[in-house]
Amino acid sequence: MQAATAEGPPVVGRGRRRLGAAAPRGQPPAAHWGPRWRRLLTAEGAVPGDFALFDRTVRSMLNRVSRENAFRILPLDPGLLAGAPAWCHARIAALMLNSYLQVIHTNRHARGLAMRSSDNVLPGYLDAIAPLLASSPHLVTALLAWLARLLRWHDSCWPSTRLLLLAASEDRERDTLPGHSLGSLPADLIRGRILSFLLPPRAPAIQGLVDETVARFVQLGEGEDRDVVALLAHLIMFSPPAIWPRVSAFGFALVEAVLLKFDSCQEREVYAATSVLATLAQRIEAGLGTASSPEFAQLCHKDVRLIRRLADRLRERCGGEEESDNPHHVMAVSLFVSCRVQVALEKTSRVQAKALHLVESVAA
Repeated sequence: MQAATAEGPPVVGRGRRRLGAAAPRGQPPAAHWGPRWRRLLTAEGAVPGDFALFDRTVRSMLNRVSRENAFRILPLDPGLLAGAPAWCHARIAALMLNSYLQVIHTNRHARGLAMRSSDNVLPGYLDAIAPLLASSPHLVTALLAWLARLLRWHDSCWPSTRLLLLAASEDRERDTLPGHSLGSLPADLIRGRILSFLLPPRAPAIQGLVDETVARFVQLGEGEDRDVVALLAHLIMFSPPAIWPRVSAFGFALVEAVLLKFDSCQEREVYAATSVLATLAQRIEAGLGTASSPEFAQLCHKDVRLIRRLADRLRERCGGEEESDNPHHVMAVSLFVSCRVQVALEKTSRVQAKALHLVESVAA
């Protein structure tokens, strides 16, 4: 995909300059970082009382990593992260988000569209870390769980959660309930499958990591919500194709959760949903017809149907042209958020047009 392979700026010049000095003279950098990761990620037992060494190593990696040296300093051995305790994945994900949010917060250009430019180094970070994400499903789960917490997604899902919990605790005989009643389903099916499918991922390990180090970005102010949305947009736009099904599912579910309760949403939720939908459409449009990865192109073709459905729902909630004379169909939002809605609708229309054009060209 062109967006994921285009040349970007170096990640951190200072870190790259110090990389050679990190290893002893005559010893390759890989031999220096390998023992570090093995000491950290093979630790057994409970969460340590002092994260100083762990945090220092992970931050050192984040400050030095680039696409050129990622194979030297990332813990790419599949056995290391796969066998690491859950708190390791949660802690690494927290430190990654902390580092990336600082990049976005100090660079307003990164809050805009997820584009590569000399003013936006975050795509370079994600390119460098792509091998780690592709080889560590648990780390991806922890990243998405942190993002769900930062976006307060579980609060948005509470009405649906409450309905399902009430249905699961139905004490009447199921034979007496109407056929369309949720209470007629087994309680373990509602709680174990339906509820877990509708809710964003949870990582119990992150609950014990909300200390002074992590709380700085877990408890965001209202203005910093856009930093988190920008980070999610970059993750959607520049994530490796190997984790695209999980990242796209997270984005689609977030958009749908907001649209289901659109009339009662706050502006920050509408901004998040429309920004994510626009980025999903942008990534899918870039992936359609890509020759470098036919599997990814096929996934993008399938995602076009979801894009169309969500775009139609967004247009209906915001009031289409045919409903512009009915004020009850139009949500009162600021001009800034209204522009984000229009951008999302324009990009979804464009990806649908491109998909249709590709289908017609193949048929011809």
